[in-house]
Amino acid sequence: MITSVNILDHVSITVSDMNRSLAFYCDMLGLKEVERHHLEGDTISKMAGKPGVIMEVVRLIAPETPGIMLDLQQYVVPEGKVSDAQLGDVAHSHLCFGVPDVWAAYQDLKAKGVEFISEPVSFDLDWGIVYVVFFKDPDGFILELMQVPIEKKESSH
Repeated sequence: MITSVNILDHVSITVSDMNRSLAFYCDMLGLKEVERHHLEGDTISKMAGKPGVIMEVVRLIAPETPGIMLDLQQYVVPEGKVSDAQLGDVAHSHLCFGVPDVWAAYQDLKAKGVEFISEPVSFDLDWGIVYVVFFKDPDGFILELMQVPIEKKESSH
């Protein structure tokens, strides 16, 4: 095989207001800022396939997964349109964050005005029980919280 992916470096979310998004992702969700970049000129324009790009990028990490970064990127020029992709739409994506207690996180974020798709639900899988809930960031991007799975105990016969 000529191409073989061997690491996941980062994922990115395009945001409309960097300060508002940083308040959400850092202050509400607890991610930590690790880098900040102002990108403009021929290289970023060529990479993005758009002329005259000016972009602000802030790289974040979750404290327990420092090897994978979340890039918040704001296209200052050209200003992008808001996507209308929803769960189930082709080319839609979402990010999932692990939390110790999905119900406590749900109640805390809901009290702070975060919009949720539903209350948390559980999936009883072969290997354990998983609790999840979907919610939206300030731009309407879908995110997921997942409680660390509870492994099933083997029954003794």
